Amino acid sequence: MAFNIETLDKDKNIDLITIYDDYSEIKFTNFGMRIVDWKVNGKSIVLGPNAQDDLIQYYEENPYFFGATIGRYGGRIDGGKFELNGQMYELEQNDSEHNLHGGSNGLHTQICDYEIINEDEAVTIIYNAELLSKNDHFPGDIQIKVFHRYDLSKMEWTINYEATSTEDTLFNPMNHVYFNLNNVEQRIDNHEIKNENLQMYTLNDKQIVENEETVNLNETIDKKYLSFKDIFESGLDQIEKYNGIDHPIKINEDTFTVTNGEMEVSMTTDNDVVVLFTLNEVDWNDSKNSIVEHGGFTLEAQSIPDDIHLYGEKAPSILRKGKTYKSETSYKVNVI
Repeated sequence: MAFNIETLDKDKNIDLITIYDDYSEIKFTNFGMRIVDWKVNGKSIVLGPNAQDDLIQYYEENPYFFGATIGRYGGRIDGGKFELNGQMYELEQNDSEHNLHGGSNGLHTQICDYEIINEDEAVTIIYNAELLSKNDHFPGDIQIKVFHRYDLSKMEWTINYEATSTEDTLFNPMNHVYFNLNNVEQRIDNHEIKNENLQMYTLNDKQIVENEETVNLNETIDKKYLSFKDIFESGLDQIEKYNGIDHPIKINEDTFTVTNGEMEVSMTTDNDVVVLFTLNEVDWNDSKNSIVEHGGFTLEAQSIPDDIHLYGEKAPSILRKGKTYKSETSYKVNVI
C-alpha cells in the first residue's frame, strides 16, 4: 500500500496526501479535510483544482466547497437562527438570510492535525478538529474526528465521523464531493441514477424544506431509471426554479448508484437523506475554465437541511451533551 505526503505550505501546515497503486489514486488535504482528486485508470472523476492551479488559493476563492468536509451543519438553516431547549441562537447569515454549511468559520476553513494508518488493504487518514461556539455561535464546543479510509483493492473511500459536544447543539456533517464520470469539463446529462424510487423533498422559495411531503421522480417522469437529462428536461416546477436539482432525496435502498455506462459510483450510508446538487449555476471558474453548468453532482449524505425547524426538539441533527455522534458513508467506484 503506497502513499506520499507533499507539503503545500510549511508555515500553514497544509499537506497533500496521495494514496495510490498502478490503477487508482486518491488525493486528500488537511485544509478542510478535502478530497482533492480521485483518478481511476488515469481519469479524474471528482471536481477540483487542476495541476496548473494553486490548490490553496483555489479552495480559498471558489464558492462551491469542492471536496470539503462540511460542519457543523450541512445545508441551510432558515433565517440564520434556531431555538433549542427554549433558547434562541443567532447565527451568521452567509447565504442571503440563511446560515449555510455552518458559516464562514466551518470545518471547510480549518487546517487539521492528522495521522496516517497504513494497513495491508487500505490507508486511513485520521483528522482531528474542533468547533468553538465563540467562532460560529452555535451552542457548545465540539471535538471531532474524521476518518478518510481508502481501500485500493475495492476502489472504495469511506468517511467516518465521531463528535462530542460540551452542550446540546446541532451537528450535521457531510462531504461536498462533486462527481463527474465523464471528462470533468463535460456535462453530466448522460449519467443515470440506478434507483427506482427517487423520493425528492420539495423546497419553498427560500430553498427550505417545509414539510415531509416528497415527489416520486420516477413516477412523475414515468421512467424506471432517470438520467440527469431526463430530470433537467422534465419541466417540473422544482427543477425549473433551480435549473436542476438542489434537493434532499430519501435513502430508500441500500445503495445510491449513478453511472455513465462506463463507470459507476455507489454510495452507502447510515444517513436517511442524500442531498443531490447538480452545479446549477457557474459564476466562478478556474484557470482552464473547466467548471461548467451541470458539470458535476454531489451525493451529500446527511440529515435534512434545516431539520431543526422541521422537527424541533426531535430533529436528527441534535447532538446532546455527553452523547457521541457517529456516522459512516462510503463511495465505491466500479468500471463496467
